[in-house]
Amino acid sequence: MTDIVSLILERFVALLPAGLRVAGVVFFAPGLGSERVPARVRVGLAMALAWILVPVCVRETPPVSDLGTYIETCLAELAFGAALGFALRVLLEAARMGGEILDLQVGLRAGQLFDPTTGEQSGILSTVYYLIAFILFIQLNGHHELLRGIAASFSIAPVGCLSYDPGLGEVVADLGESVFALGLRLAGPIIAALLLADLAFGLVARAVPQINVFIVGIPAKIAMGILLAALGVPLLWRNLGWIVDLMSKYLHLIVRGVS
Repeated sequence: MTDIVSLILERFVALLPAGLRVAGVVFFAPGLGSERVPARVRVGLAMALAWILVPVCVRETPPVSDLGTYIETCLAELAFGAALGFALRVLLEAARMGGEILDLQVGLRAGQLFDPTTGEQSGILSTVYYLIAFILFIQLNGHHELLRGIAASFSIAPVGCLSYDPGLGEVVADLGESVFALGLRLAGPIIAALLLADLAFGLVARAVPQINVFIVGIPAKIAMGILLAALGVPLLWRNLGWIVDLMSKYLHLIVRGVS
């Protein structure tokens, strides 16, 4: 009985760093990283995924030389997993950024709603855009790409062999640039249409000064913005496919950057 307990304990100590990498991804991944997801759910899911993935993906585990090195390895693997999950989450936040830009342009920034994904107040269109983007992310099997990325990371960057590549800073900067470009790409056509509407209202105010353009224009602009946002959902679908592809790309680049 003692030998069995010792074997289980030895196996647990050997696989704990790899399990912490999986836990880091789960705790920061899109959707799962939300504050509204109970901690026990995230812990249970992280343990279940680690139980399934680690024995299959991790062929060799580094020997435990001393306690200090072991703790350092565990913290490094946890930070690496958190970085992977956070990078994927940031890309999906591009939809929220596009919605924030539209809220400001339409005039809905003052009226905010409770955002269930963050637990805070957020703009109307930004909340709607993010929730639709997350549903489409699941529909496009983005969570499958996430699981494939976790599994592939163990073969590219083995446990206990992480190192920092100076080129990783460029990857992070490029990631931020991609998020900004995606947000503008989602909101760009609607912003252009609203700018044309502002130009039309300006011409009407110049041609017919008796009309109070602010009283007529503000409700019309809000209605037009909501209508265009609804018509732009197919555009969100096409861009989400690109976002999923970018997730795979940056997941690979980050893993390569620490291998």
